[in-house]
Amino acid sequence: MLSLAALLAVAAVMQAQELPYDPELRKGVLENGMTYYIRHNGKPEGQAEFWIVHNVGAVQEEDSQQGLAHFLEHMAFNGTANFPGKRMMEWLEGIGVKFGYDLNAFTTREYTCYRVSNVPLVRETVVDSCLLILHDWSHCITLDGGEIDKERGVIIEELRQGEGPARRMWCGAAPLLYGDTRYATRNLIGHIDGLSTFPHDELRDFYGRWYRPDLQAVIVVGDFDVDEMEAKVRAVMSDIPAKENPEPKRRITLPDNAQPVVGLFTDPEATMTSFSLYYKRPLRPFESRNTRQGNLNTLCDGMMMYAMNLRLAELAMRPGASFVSAYVAGDPVASFVSDVMRLTVNVKEGELLQAVTELYTEMERVSRYGFTEAEFGVVKADYERMVQRIFDSRDDRFNQNFTAVYRDNFLYNRPAMDARTEYETDMVAVAALSFEEFNDYVKRQFSDENQVLVAYAPEGAPGLPTVGELETALAQVRGAELEGTSPETVVAPLLPEGTRLKGARVKRTAEGAFGSTVWTLRNGVRVVVKPTDFMTDQVCLYARVPGGRSLLSDEEMLAAQVLDYYIGQTGVAESDAALLRKQLAGKTVRCWPGTGAYENGFSGTSSPKDVETLLQLVYLYLAQPRFDGETFGVVMEQLRHSYRNRTADPSFRYGQEVNKTMYGGSPRRPYFVYDDIDGITLEQLQTIYGKLYGNPGDFTFFITGNVDEKTLRPLVEKYIGSLPRASHRAEWVDDGVRTPVGTVENRFAVKMEQPKVSACTLFTGRMPYTLENTLAMAVLGQLLDIRYTAVMREDKGGTYGVSVSGLVQAFPVQQYQLSIAYETAPEKLDSLRPDVSGELARIAREGADEADLAKVKEYIAKSFPEWCRDNWMWLNVLRGYYLQDYDGLTGYMDIVEGFTPDDFKRLASRILADGNMLEVIMEPEPAPQAE
Repeated sequence: MLSLAALLAVAAVMQAQELPYDPELRKGVLENGMTYYIRHNGKPEGQAEFWIVHNVGAVQEEDSQQGLAHFLEHMAFNGTANFPGKRMMEWLEGIGVKFGYDLNAFTTREYTCYRVSNVPLVRETVVDSCLLILHDWSHCITLDGGEIDKERGVIIEELRQGEGPARRMWCGAAPLLYGDTRYATRNLIGHIDGLSTFPHDELRDFYGRWYRPDLQAVIVVGDFDVDEMEAKVRAVMSDIPAKENPEPKRRITLPDNAQPVVGLFTDPEATMTSFSLYYKRPLRPFESRNTRQGNLNTLCDGMMMYAMNLRLAELAMRPGASFVSAYVAGDPVASFVSDVMRLTVNVKEGELLQAVTELYTEMERVSRYGFTEAEFGVVKADYERMVQRIFDSRDDRFNQNFTAVYRDNFLYNRPAMDARTEYETDMVAVAALSFEEFNDYVKRQFSDENQVLVAYAPEGAPGLPTVGELETALAQVRGAELEGTSPETVVAPLLPEGTRLKGARVKRTAEGAFGSTVWTLRNGVRVVVKPTDFMTDQVCLYARVPGGRSLLSDEEMLAAQVLDYYIGQTGVAESDAALLRKQLAGKTVRCWPGTGAYENGFSGTSSPKDVETLLQLVYLYLAQPRFDGETFGVVMEQLRHSYRNRTADPSFRYGQEVNKTMYGGSPRRPYFVYDDIDGITLEQLQTIYGKLYGNPGDFTFFITGNVDEKTLRPLVEKYIGSLPRASHRAEWVDDGVRTPVGTVENRFAVKMEQPKVSACTLFTGRMPYTLENTLAMAVLGQLLDIRYTAVMREDKGGTYGVSVSGLVQAFPVQQYQLSIAYETAPEKLDSLRPDVSGELARIAREGADEADLAKVKEYIAKSFPEWCRDNWMWLNVLRGYYLQDYDGLTGYMDIVEGFTPDDFKRLASRILADGNMLEVIMEPEPAPQAE
């Protein structure tokens, strides 16, 4: 027999072995050093993903190149050797690949990723062209000087749009965490002065130095023959020359600190006090990550943070807690150089010192004692269920599920196993993990060294401690005697044992719309069921009734806005939120309320195995809602601290003015503010809940997904059948809310740190709520999006993007809404503002551009089949059919294909002729004049 030492040695060797790759993955390296990943996958059918990942990011920028890694990403869409100018975007949109949705890229401090997604493989030349695009992104971006200068404005507006208190304070705090390294000084987007003036050759230098095949990976996943695709990839990419004497990436090391580093930063536009506590852990060796031990470490890390978050959520709901919310997560900013764990906390105003003490104490308690056996049991059950669910859904994975895995394998050496090997590896690891082993792992993740605490607060916030006081608080906690968390009592089942429900059998079964079945129970409840095979491990549910806030008085409108949040925090029946989380351990189930203006109800989702639990939850929310004074006090206190300083944020003021303008200041569409909170009572919430949810027999239930009707029916009869019969039939009420007619302009100025203009234009008018009209408005929105992108973004460089939405609403009157929103520099407003109506007027004069209309039709034609394989979509189709007498599906593609340019000429003309245009413009207050 082998000795114990020999057995341990064998186990260590096994743990260090590299995990196998998915045999269906074709991975290789070309002679020029480029890596490729190729895999067949049939979801979506007939489509593919084409990605290129560059192991290069903002930390490769020199001081004179700040922001240029991101700038280069933009330039990849502005001309390459084989796709000059905007031809790449034009060609891709011509086959239904939409810019910004399917065609996009992003830059981090450490890497850059480009993608052409959801590409319809309608002909072989599509594959050839997409590979040529990846080829050009690797080596042949044109970087024309004129195009660079045009793009400056777009990126400066992106910077302006994203500039806010969080970014400003983070930039101030970064040196505390990252020292004097480039992680501290590279903010991804750069600075306005540098972006406005950098020489063209700085960008070309960055491209030439760092975009090279030894730092690149091509990823292609989709519905194709792998052998053929590999041959194409090798043929197209092999002519990219290897870099002679390639420059090595600079090795960056974060500075160590023996004592916690502490900082406090404020901003006049910050709305809430918060802090982040960072634990800089040693980076695990690259070669060890794709091993059994590396995989186990990843699982244990996730379980540890999950356990911590469950505990923090429970602590946040205790009366007197000094914080509103808290969570632990990995910090991705410097993942190439450190394995950072971050605690993020939103603090109650004036209680920063108490919150730091309270939360640091809890982290210190975990570092000394780990978790309780009950906590470990919940986490282990949930992780085992997660592993099982991932495996059960292995045939439901979409292409992008694979591309993300292969990206991380290239960058971080994370595993890329096949589904069965991953399942067996993870399930064995989680099942074998003992309570003692887990806590031993947890305790090893903490150290008194390499901690950084950064606090953020509104400028002038009361009760802020000094940095010295925060340092003292940390030292006192580390020196204190702490007790472990007390063991917990046994968790009772969701429904107490011995509970007997009356139930009601199905008295009538009918064939429903769109292949559904309609059950009418003896208690009068209607249940519409549509089994599908779209997702193996998904069941979706709606419980809906007409009414919503239209049934409430003006005085109840503010409290109604709090109702859904309160119900989500308070638990159900005898179970508070913390107990409910424990009762649902090991289950895949969620249920949440939704109180709209003219409809209300519950939504839910579960695994097929957990449908009974989902129905139990819905039954309890409707039959035994929980209204607890202690929880109400905690929730209202959380809201007070969340809303206390909201008006300091210009975007809050903007939303307030948009709401007031859209609804004419109606008391039935209030914009929730801090002063509203104290007027809300628990009794109000109970009364409102009773009005909207107290007649559950009137609800219609819709269920879609992987359900068997024979198995589902007795569960429906047991739980939904036990709801009381309806005492009356609810109907929504016309509450008189209307958008103003005519031309309305609301132009106002706000003090802001980063001067910018936020503008919104809304066109409205009466229109029947039909599928044809709904589609026409949606297509018009997409047509305008193309035009605004071309004119306002690309030609003028005046905005990062324009948000356009066209829709038809059913309640309270049937009308269309066409909304256009954008942000820009104050000096550019006068140039852009006429384009909003101008492009609509151009369509009214000339009709839709035929090429643009063809692009929109291609995109819809590509998306429609997958849309029809979505369980949530079917819930909405059935809900519209049975509750609104609206068929949102029949003839869908025939209508789209039948649209002509003249249809939109007439539609745009109608909108302009109606003459109802609301415009809201928020500008910066003029800077004070120097004396």
